[in-house]
Amino acid sequence: MQVRLLLLTIIVLTAMPLMSQNIEHSELSLPKSNITLNYRQTGDGDNTIVLIHGLGSNSKAFRKNLSALAEKAVVVAPDLPGYGATELGSFVPGMANYAKVIAEFIELKKLENVTLVGHSMGGQIAMYLAAVQQPSWLTNLVLLAPAGLEQFTEDEKQWFHTTINDRLYLNMTDVQIEQNFNLNFFGNKLPEDARFMLRDRLELKEGAERYREYVSTIVKSIHAMLAEPAYDKIPDIQVPVLVVYGKNDMLIPNKILHPQLSLEKILKKLKEDYPNIKTEQLDRAGHFVLWDRNDAVNDFILEEIEK
Repeated sequence: MQVRLLLLTIIVLTAMPLMSQNIEHSELSLPKSNITLNYRQTGDGDNTIVLIHGLGSNSKAFRKNLSALAEKAVVVAPDLPGYGATELGSFVPGMANYAKVIAEFIELKKLENVTLVGHSMGGQIAMYLAAVQQPSWLTNLVLLAPAGLEQFTEDEKQWFHTTINDRLYLNMTDVQIEQNFNLNFFGNKLPEDARFMLRDRLELKEGAERYREYVSTIVKSIHAMLAEPAYDKIPDIQVPVLVVYGKNDMLIPNKILHPQLSLEKILKKLKEDYPNIKTEQLDRAGHFVLWDRNDAVNDFILEEIEK
């Protein structure tokens, strides 16, 4: 049973209600990407914070961040193609493709002085965008429990391709889905104020066709994270980088493939390879560090934009 649970540790986070205070829900057509991107926006100021959600999630994942960050900046949280209210259409999930969508979105909206904040897969997308495109509007990166720092061999990547497939997700029971959500949070327990996430996921599961596309998007996103690594691109990033992990992250490092690897070892190697990167670890926080320790995460982000 334990092995089965660990095989299912790539969590699918679903729609969450947002605070209603001054948060605009809009959409923008991106002609180059052939996507109509849905997003949420609030706040004002000379600085902009763009929040990029993680695997299986959407813009509502930043419920505990939007209003606090809006006190000091314009805050924008898009739904990536295939997630939330943004339809997948003909879009092909991938780190480079997602990075191009975010860049096109920012440029069409003429956003300036942008701090990219990426959670989990969103962190890898943010790294990819910063390193490959090096946009003039980018001022900072804040990576929350980012994917892409733990590295995998070719054999390990093949294990993912063999193990992580549509069938795995489609066959998950409601109990297994709840157990997966638990693994995302401190104490391996879905907080009471986040239990609606589970209800939304189960509701999504009831729509067979929509759920199949959603699952397919997740699996393709996972395979893309492995096929398009960002670690070796870090030297090309031209802006300050802050990496924040929860000390009790149960998803990074991978408990099956790297049982002897610790988060501390990952961050030690990161600092050895790239000493200019700042790192922080927060007590009483799991992979969903932006929920478990939202106040501290918000403070870190605001400190970066105020420098």
